[in-house]
Amino acid sequence: MKMVDIHSEIQTGIINYLSVHPTASASAQRICNQWLANERYSHNIDQVQTAINGLIDRGEMHKRSDADIYTL
Repeated sequence: MKMVDIHSEIQTGIINYLSVHPTASASAQRICNQWLANERYSHNIDQVQTAINGLIDRGEMHKRSDADIYTL
């Protein structure tokens, strides 16, 4: 699987999780280990962080200003 495809899959997993849990917020590590734990593809923290950054750039997620915590 291409890296772009992996990041797209991760982003889809994050958005799906947030659609069910719209008030959720977490660090990249927690997103990697808990939010995406049941996904069918393998991923690592660097891939998850890149996917999160893409979602932030598109305005689909936000980073709290006081911590490395991400949310809708």
